[in-house]
Amino acid sequence: MSTFRQLIALASLICTLAPSVAAHSWIEEYQAISPNGSFVGARGYSRGYVSREDPTFNGNSEMWMLPSLDARNDDGTVRTRINSSDPVCHPAQRTSNYTSAFPKLKVSPGDFVAMKYLENGHNSLPWNITGKPYGSGTVFVFGTTQPSDDEKIADVMSWNTEGTGGNKNGFLMTAQNFDDGRCHQINCGSISNERQRLQPNHVADQPTSTVEDWCETDLQIPDSVKPGSLTTYWIWQWPTEPNKDCNTPAGKDEYYTTCADFDVVADKVANTPFSVGAGGNPRSVAVSDYKSRTA
Repeated sequence: MSTFRQLIALASLICTLAPSVAAHSWIEEYQAISPNGSFVGARGYSRGYVSREDPTFNGNSEMWMLPSLDARNDDGTVRTRINSSDPVCHPAQRTSNYTSAFPKLKVSPGDFVAMKYLENGHNSLPWNITGKPYGSGTVFVFGTTQPSDDEKIADVMSWNTEGTGGNKNGFLMTAQNFDDGRCHQINCGSISNERQRLQPNHVADQPTSTVEDWCETDLQIPDSVKPGSLTTYWIWQWPTEPNKDCNTPAGKDEYYTTCADFDVVADKVANTPFSVGAGGNPRSVAVSDYKSRTA
């Protein structure tokens, strides 16, 4: 094989392997959305947040997958479905633990909020993982003012928009595709290339720069929420469908979660204009349909 062909083959292999070596996803930050669609105000973070710049950070600092890789059935076989024993929150996110460096998001009833995360190839290279759903799966966000340190995902997933589902301790705030239609990792795939061309993400004052565009889950704080603390559970459902992957012919569950608290105040927060945080995304406006997104 010629050197040129070897280089082409290597480039193709790197692109193919990208999602298998990439991390899965969690919420990096939360930010309010102004009426004109721009991000405003101080950012908020998840419980127990560990920055990517922190020397202790690793892939498990924020990622919480259910069922876990070591989950087993009673007969010792690998468990591929969630059950009533699975905690919805990462061990570091089961209590409301915040620092001055990574505080809660402050919001008011009626505010729109963007929950921002990296797609890590799940949107831009979807063909590399067999049996995954359209839109890279569904994100559900649930809210509660009665959080439990031992909240189970099976209980939370039974909550409905009216607050009458399951144990009635919370309510469904939104359900929408993981893929917001704009976000993209920088890679050699056709989806990424098209989004880079049609919806480029530039560093400020560097119009020729090209950087990764973060995804967002968008929701509105209900007018009925009273001032105080509102706990949110961001749950990404990314199952493998039956009869698609020979390794799991019956299909399997796969969920990723992030747990956070919002500080809800009665008066509208005086929000400062958008600025890029350290290591953050320069995109300063929400997706155009942030008020109406559904799965």
